[in-house]
Amino acid sequence: MKSILIVYYSHTGVTAQVAHALARTCGADLEQITEPQPRQGVAGYLRAVWQALRQQPAPINPPRHHPADYPVVVLGTPVWAGHLSSPMRSYILQQREHFRHVALFCTMGGSGGAGVLTAMADLCNKLPMATLCVRQRDVLAERYAAALTEFVHELPTAEPAEERLAAADGASRPG
Repeated sequence: MKSILIVYYSHTGVTAQVAHALARTCGADLEQITEPQPRQGVAGYLRAVWQALRQQPAPINPPRHHPADYPVVVLGTPVWAGHLSSPMRSYILQQREHFRHVALFCTMGGSGGAGVLTAMADLCNKLPMATLCVRQRDVLAERYAAALTEFVHELPTAEPAEERLAAADGASRPG
């Protein structure tokens, strides 16, 4: 079993891109939060903003992985109208008693990341091991590798990316 579980919610794919890059870098399992009712079009956007502003949890589908099985759970969310996404709020409220250690990240189009990370930590009732805010434009331009590496190095159970790459490279060479 892997020592890190990355749980994320992504509506546009930006947060998913960061979550997948993190999983590749530290060899973690991934859990995408999904909803029974999709957020499509203007109505979905308005529902997202309304729930975020009112700090309402949203209905979510049951997770596949159990966070108690992992020493570290990394939680990732987009910033919605300066607030935590409602699907991530739901996941934290449902699972927080099972978190041993957490690390937090968010993606944002503008600002509000620091407040979202604070809200997540408060909901988890845990001090995060590491935090990361990434702007959407940096994700889309793939200009966040240094910040991602720094974040991974703060996770004590994660093997540094350079060591993983060197080990994989050495294993692929004939001896």
